[in-house]
Amino acid sequence: MKGFLNLLAKAKLIELSEDERQAASAEEPLQGIPMAGTEALAEAPEPPLHAQASGEPAAAPAASALPSLAEACPDLDGDALEGHAFEDIFAAAGVPASPYPAEKLLRLLDGLRAMDAGTRKMAVLAMDAADDNWQISDCLSDADLKITALEDHKRQLSAQLQDRERQSTELVDQIRQVLDEGTAAIRKQIAELEQLLEREVTRAAQETTSVEAGLRAARESAARETRRVDAEIDRLREIPITFKAPGAAH
Repeated sequence: MKGFLNLLAKAKLIELSEDERQAASAEEPLQGIPMAGTEALAEAPEPPLHAQASGEPAAAPAASALPSLAEACPDLDGDALEGHAFEDIFAAAGVPASPYPAEKLLRLLDGLRAMDAGTRKMAVLAMDAADDNWQISDCLSDADLKITALEDHKRQLSAQLQDRERQSTELVDQIRQVLDEGTAAIRKQIAELEQLLEREVTRAAQETTSVEAGLRAARESAARETRRVDAEIDRLREIPITFKAPGAAH
């Protein structure tokens, strides 16, 4: 388990604690346990698999900075597309000041809403004829210029929206590409780590089998030696049994 944690730390997938780092630096590769009189463990086992591997999985890719619409087109956020004062729109379009603005005539018409359309029109024309300071033609000209300015503003708004849609589409494509590349890299590393883990598990099983085989060989060797010594003891005991006087101390 410690060996696998070390692999993950080397691959920069986990961060070891101070105690784990000290244990990792002091930890020796898994070795067999040779015993006197055993042939199964006469040779030291091969180094662990992670020491034999030609290379370790590459470090996990850093989190990619995904494209940002706010950075790509800061002037095209939602708030920038609405709420422009009509006075600013008219000024930007160069609409000149009118002796009698169209908005003033509209307020007058609103005050005459109780009348029918024909009567309302006749009332306004009568006011026009009675006041030399303004003419209905001034209102008509001002209204036409402002309508043109507002129509131009709508076209600009539509063009800005189309530009926003184009940039958004491009950014979405970039985001998907970055995601696909990152996903592929992560899946590749996961596959490499799974293969490495499988090899480590296999290697650990082989070393465990080797250690257990050595232990069995040592037990068998010790049993054979015990039988050989017992046989020699029995052979030697024939002498005192044969030649010692009865009742003599051993």
